[in-house]
Amino acid sequence: MKRAFEQFKKYWLVNLITFLLSLVVGAIIFCIMFFLRGRTLLSAVDGAALGAISVLFLGLLFWMHHLGAFDTFVFGFKQLGSMLFAKDARRDGSYAEYRERKTESRNNSSFNFIAVIFAGLLLCVALLVLEIVYHASL
Repeated sequence: MKRAFEQFKKYWLVNLITFLLSLVVGAIIFCIMFFLRGRTLLSAVDGAALGAISVLFLGLLFWMHHLGAFDTFVFGFKQLGSMLFAKDARRDGSYAEYRERKTESRNNSSFNFIAVIFAGLLLCVALLVLEIVYHASL
């Protein structure tokens, strides 16, 4: 995790843009739910919940990708595609070699999942505030 925070500091501009885009995605989901469902406080709470959960879930999926959870599927589909389209199926080598190359490229990449998770958590805080306001107004 320490390495992830070092990457976060190193590529701060990319992560700031990712953070802001994640907030915008959450806000768009909120606006869609709020304006399509009647512009009530309850629809605002529903929109905030859907936006916050969506962004947080996306951040957790990025984290799983960073940890290499989907490497098996990608390698399998690459091998299947190579066999179906008559390319060299052994071009990527064994799975261990492929995983090692992917891990090395992930560790050197500029993208970091922490910005998306922070945006999701910030949207969850906004959701809690809206929820408190909603229950206080009842």
